[in-house]
Amino acid sequence: MMIRTQVYLPEELHRDLKLLAAARMVNYSTLIRAGVARVLKDDQAKMKNSDAWKSFIGAGGKGGPKDVASRIDYYLYGGGSKWAKIK
Repeated sequence: MMIRTQVYLPEELHRDLKLLAAARMVNYSTLIRAGVARVLKDDQAKMKNSDAWKSFIGAGGKGGPKDVASRIDYYLYGGGSKWAKIK
């Protein structure tokens, strides 16, 4: 399934992409999809080879509370919450 989207491009980039699509004898949108796929592939490879993804999910930091498992309600709902007091 394809999803239609709209992007704004500078005139020069639009012109150069149109010329490249014509030179390669491919549809303009095919060229755009190939470029997006390449950017995503490159970024995914970089992320796989780095620890940057850890900071995105919150696992990259050092330290932090050691009792998260035993005090999960406190950290989720706060110490003054009625939910933290229910056992």
